[in-house]
Amino acid sequence: MNDDAGDEADSDGKGRRLIYRYYLYRITTSAGFYLPVSVLILQDKGFGLDFIGFAYAVYALGTLLAEIPTGYLGDRIGRRASLAVGCVLRVGVLAVYPFLESAAAYLAIHLVWATGRSFRSGTQDAWLYEVLEARFDSSQFARIESRGRMARLTVSAGGAIVGSLLYSVDPASPFVVNAGLATLGLPLLATFPAVQSTGEAPDGDHFSVRNALTMLRAQVERPSVRWFVAYAALFHAVFLVTRIYEQPAFGEIGVPVAGFGLIYAGFKLASAVAASTVGRLQERFGIRGTFALLIPLYGLAYAGLLVVPALVIPVLILNRGLSTITAPLRNQYLNDRLADVGRSTVLSGAAMALALVGGVARVLAGTVAEGLGAVELLGWSGVVVAPVGAALWLLTSPVRDTGVEESVVDSGNPTPMD
Repeated sequence: MNDDAGDEADSDGKGRRLIYRYYLYRITTSAGFYLPVSVLILQDKGFGLDFIGFAYAVYALGTLLAEIPTGYLGDRIGRRASLAVGCVLRVGVLAVYPFLESAAAYLAIHLVWATGRSFRSGTQDAWLYEVLEARFDSSQFARIESRGRMARLTVSAGGAIVGSLLYSVDPASPFVVNAGLATLGLPLLATFPAVQSTGEAPDGDHFSVRNALTMLRAQVERPSVRWFVAYAALFHAVFLVTRIYEQPAFGEIGVPVAGFGLIYAGFKLASAVAASTVGRLQERFGIRGTFALLIPLYGLAYAGLLVVPALVIPVLILNRGLSTITAPLRNQYLNDRLADVGRSTVLSGAAMALALVGGVARVLAGTVAEGLGAVELLGWSGVVVAPVGAALWLLTSPVRDTGVEESVVDSGNPTPMD
């Protein structure tokens, strides 16, 4: 073997090890231990569904307020540092969450939790995309991210079973164990290459707050970005509302607490299977075709809950699977339309829009949850959103192919391509 071939083989080996370490890092972001009891612990402390909905709306508000600053910091201080800050905040939140008592304390900790999540949201995707762009192939982003998600979900499945059992012994233990798992992400992050944007704005100046806001505004003005984020936010809102009220829904159909872990394990395994299909779905239907399927799937499935409440578990499995499939495709779509400079800022802007719509949905859901009940609330959420999504699809064409998406100048009036 000649020297060049040896260097290439060594480079390929290092590349594979880097991707494997990324998969391990994704495992440390698992929420499996505490997730099956995250709402239950608040109910056990005496909080009602209205407060729980409001608390998670505060989380969404915190995300909304933190996304742009944390995305900007991700572009300034580097991807690893931003991810490390998010990891530290997450560990701290999980370590104290089960020991809080007052409503004010839980609202405050949800704000801290949202900030930690914001440090990771756009930055994690930006880091992976830029590593692939520099060393491998950025078109593999959705496939590799979905595999990382699959690894995290598989571990979460086992964690869900363990966590529900731990909760029956000590309600604090699932959160403490999950905090320990999250801590392992810090040494893994230290092994990641320091990927950072060039720090130069298009005019050659240092990437400043003004540059960030200018770039964000420019992206919002692009129909291919603006309408895509609006469409994705609608169904993301259904996903978020569903996540909050799925545990109360289990109680309404008679599932014992001990069974929550098994159900969540099933959720995680189903999501892991869904994650393994992302590459094939992208090849067969494309991002546009996959997102078009959300309208009939959500509309019909959630309407079924209003007729047969016992369908809640398969419908929730569907919800988890669709979210798992669309998240990497959503990030692939946006990343393909962004330059390296300010990538975290723009991705955080998109996450901010998702958080805004999700926060409004949580507030609205919280105001009616006590009266309707969890199952009926979930059914109506899908029934309302599906036709709105269909109208948006027909009026704006939110998912557009590269190369032709910017050929139409946005005049501000709805046209088949706007």
